[in-house]
Amino acid sequence: MLKSSKFNYLFNATLSAIAVILAVNPVNALPEQNISTVVKWAKTRPQLPTLRYNSEAHGYEGTKGKLYFYADVPSQNGTVTKEGITVSGDSSLKFTTKNAKAVKLLENIYNSNIANDFQKSRYITKIGRDQFYRGEKFAYIAAAVQDGSSFQIIPLNKLQGFIDNAKYCQTNQCDI
Repeated sequence: MLKSSKFNYLFNATLSAIAVILAVNPVNALPEQNISTVVKWAKTRPQLPTLRYNSEAHGYEGTKGKLYFYADVPSQNGTVTKEGITVSGDSSLKFTTKNAKAVKLLENIYNSNIANDFQKSRYITKIGRDQFYRGEKFAYIAAAVQDGSSFQIIPLNKLQGFIDNAKYCQTNQCDI
């Protein structure tokens, strides 16, 4: 009987600790997560649009005001390979590590961990219009686009592949 009560105590304490961790660390939709998690998460973010699947773009996307959000996914129910934000019509918002407005937007959409990871990330290289950054948790690609600024989050272990692809596309025709 004594062993049973110790087990129950430890089980309940562990379960309580997990519940506290989940309550303190809300779910964030990021690359390498299932798209259903990303779509559900997007519904909880007031800044983000409702996401719809676009088979031609191989992902989910939506526009709300001047903000466009997308999540690339190889199949409709697959895993997100990268996701991004494009903001148009606001010349004061540029996705750079020093732009407070851009960092604040990332904090509002994701959380302070992602915003800080980008802000403290190390600039790696620029290829064409894309600037590549290496954070502790993720890698990032920022670019000035027509009438706006774009930002992508990619898995850290895929950064070199994205750089290699961008270099290849400098001298070869690639789909955009």
